Amino acid sequence: MHIIANAMQERSYQENEVIITYGDLGQEYFILDQGTVEITVYTEGTDAKDPELSKKIAFTKFVGGGIGFGDIALMYNDKRTATVKAAKLCMCYVLDG
Repeated sequence: MHIIANAMQERSYQENEVIITYGDLGQEYFILDQGTVEITVYTEGTDAKDPELSKKIAFTKFVGGGIGFGDIALMYNDKRTATVKAAKLCMCYVLDG
């Protein structure tokens, strides 16, 4: 556990700063230590380059510190399945996958 903790870097994100973008390749795992993020999930099969992406939102939720995100793209060597944005100033620990 100490090896993983020592490999993580502390990173801050300003309000409204995008942390993860839907459709991008995943290379990092995040643990939200402080702050609140907004997670936006799009309807299944939505193309990340769709010019009307904002109309294809399945749901949005806000979560606070203590959660991890970014794992799905790493586990399946796939693209990001949601957009994650800082709703307030956030402090994350980031592990490069």
